[in-house]
Amino acid sequence: MDFLASWPLFLRPYLLTLTAAALLSLVGVVAAARRQVFVAAAVAQASTLGYALFGLFAGGSVISGLSLALRDALSVAAAVLAAALTMLGGAGLREGSRLDADELTAAVFILGGAGSVLALSGAPAGMEQLRRLQASSVIGASTPDVVALAVLLIAAAAFLLVRHRALVLVLTDPVLAAAIGLRLWAWNLGLAVACGLTLGLAVRSTGVLYAFAVLALPVMIAKQFSGRVRDLLVAAPAVAVGCGLLGLYLAYDFDLPPGQVIAVLLCLLLTLAALARTAWEAAAAGPA
Repeated sequence: MDFLASWPLFLRPYLLTLTAAALLSLVGVVAAARRQVFVAAAVAQASTLGYALFGLFAGGSVISGLSLALRDALSVAAAVLAAALTMLGGAGLREGSRLDADELTAAVFILGGAGSVLALSGAPAGMEQLRRLQASSVIGASTPDVVALAVLLIAAAAFLLVRHRALVLVLTDPVLAAAIGLRLWAWNLGLAVACGLTLGLAVRSTGVLYAFAVLALPVMIAKQFSGRVRDLLVAAPAVAVGCGLLGLYLAYDFDLPPGQVIAVLLCLLLTLAALARTAWEAAAAGPA
């Protein structure tokens, strides 16, 4: 069976992989413009802690009496809430303490990873689910997973079509954005909730490693060729989906985990793009 013939069999994992790549790469552009790429990694870890804490209490009489669909929805809500609170609470905590952004991000990242393990240390099934989230696997993708991310991607695309100029201004020149009447607090709140929602859902479906890889690396690659946010909003998803397709092909052909293959491909492409950019700059500068 060749790769094209495998699509009917693995349609949901393939669609989930590519949809998550396109959606998270857009989040990556926002994070990069705000210099918060590593914050996104901490948010992803915080979402796993949300799942773990839900799993800790899932055996209670109230939760165990709920339907499977409702329990699944509550677990997603717990992860999304943890991710959104991380995005929203970071700025306020920094203002009232001597922690800078990197220090707070490191603390949240460590808490998310360690807290998840501690919360589920007594539950073998929960630990297996946590290992799946950390290792990244899309093989068990469900239709609701694909639909949820597809709806978010369509919503993001529609928003960009209508409000991309305002978004670019908020990301690149917040002072001017405020001066012309844009409500920065509303934009900051909306972006934090949107990023938290996206990461919370994506981590559940694809795992932390893949989610962070397609969030951070495509925009880094695209930045080697253009630093304009407007260009990055187009180039980053194109890079993510292109590497996603190639990674799925290689993973199928060599029987490898697709998430890790795509992550390595993105790292290799970033290295090549950075070398090409360096060579271009050196050639443009001319002889010393």
